[in-house]
Amino acid sequence: MLNVGSGLTRNCGGWTRRELLKVAGLGAGLTLADALRNDAAASDGKSYAGRERSCIFLWLDGGPSHFETFDPKPDAPDAIRGPYGAIRTKVPGVQFCELMPLTAQRMHKCAIIRSLTHGSGSHSPIPMLTAFENERTSYGAVVAKLAGFERQLPPYVHIGSKLGVGGGSLGAPYNPVEVRDPAGKQIELPQFSLSANISADRFEDRRQLLAAIDQMRARSDSGGGLRFGAETAKLDRFQKLAAEILTSPAVREAFDLNKEKDDLRERYGANFFGQACLMARRLVEAGTRFVQIKWYDGPAWDGWDVHGADLGGMERMEHHLCPRLDQGLTALLDDLDQRGLLATTLVVAVGEFGRTPQINKYGARDHWPACFSALLAGGGVPGGVVVGASDKQGGQPARNPVSPPQFAATLYRLLGFNLTTDPRLRPFVKDAAPIGELV
Repeated sequence: MLNVGSGLTRNCGGWTRRELLKVAGLGAGLTLADALRNDAAASDGKSYAGRERSCIFLWLDGGPSHFETFDPKPDAPDAIRGPYGAIRTKVPGVQFCELMPLTAQRMHKCAIIRSLTHGSGSHSPIPMLTAFENERTSYGAVVAKLAGFERQLPPYVHIGSKLGVGGGSLGAPYNPVEVRDPAGKQIELPQFSLSANISADRFEDRRQLLAAIDQMRARSDSGGGLRFGAETAKLDRFQKLAAEILTSPAVREAFDLNKEKDDLRERYGANFFGQACLMARRLVEAGTRFVQIKWYDGPAWDGWDVHGADLGGMERMEHHLCPRLDQGLTALLDDLDQRGLLATTLVVAVGEFGRTPQINKYGARDHWPACFSALLAGGGVPGGVVVGASDKQGGQPARNPVSPPQFAATLYRLLGFNLTTDPRLRPFVKDAAPIGELV
């Protein structure tokens, strides 16, 4: 992994041979250099009309209530409707919960799926982040594999604590860069174990690093290791590109929120989610293809898991969760729009499931995967569209149920990948087709 800001990797003797081996991709295991090499071998001249599209995936860990966000039931009995009212959105006939007023005013830029459904009621990101209950290959890994590396930025970044999905069947090179703290205190890149993010005046010229790699490789060759020739030269190119990515000032700057003005940081919200959204915007602007944010709520709470009792209930939805989502999400949409990035950046907000129609004895809601909602915006999504519908109690899809594979197929299509002509996508969606209203 790459630990940024957690200590230097040089001592008084300079770069160690062990570190150089890891950067050059000559040590044990797969590295970023392997991923670069694999991308070049697998591309086979394929190109996509939507190659420049990116995705910011807001993972609302814990399972947000669709009733208190994007699918209120104002005409249902009190025990189903809950304590909050419904408000108009910018789209006639579409209502949100009153806890999402800022997002309601941007509904004309968004699409809502109200009929997502699957069968897993456990806290697992697997169905909604991979499309299948027995899969570990995330959307970000597939995008990284098919899109490759551009402008030295890692293609797949995860902000927040680990989720248990990543490279999966594609292997370790397609695991995400992991950012635990959006303030930039620590960044982990699984392909390396080299600390890199120190100030520019303390960071040696990257050309010295590349020269040291060359010297080390020359010693390895003279000792009977790798042979000279066309293949060795080709290998050098990928290793040097990996080192360029590792040491690039552009990469370090993309993760540095101190480059932003204070008033914009305040607009996003002085909390983990808001600052993570701001970092995501910086990353896609710089060239990252897929940024995944895991909601973090502090050590006292488990995200959106509002059962009541010891896990908090509706009051936490009202005073904490929904206001932060409403602020951070709308700041992200506005910021992307003002920078001309919304048309090419798909924003998705969803959790692992929804919440029960019936309010429980603690005055809150339990897990409910049978019917729940997701928000999509940007990236070619038609604004003001509502896909499907839940029944009067919000418990089952009443129209156009959407499965995780359909959701995945829609995501890939909106990102510009052709599910009809590229067989590499089929293992990740099987026979699912995209949602017609959205593509």
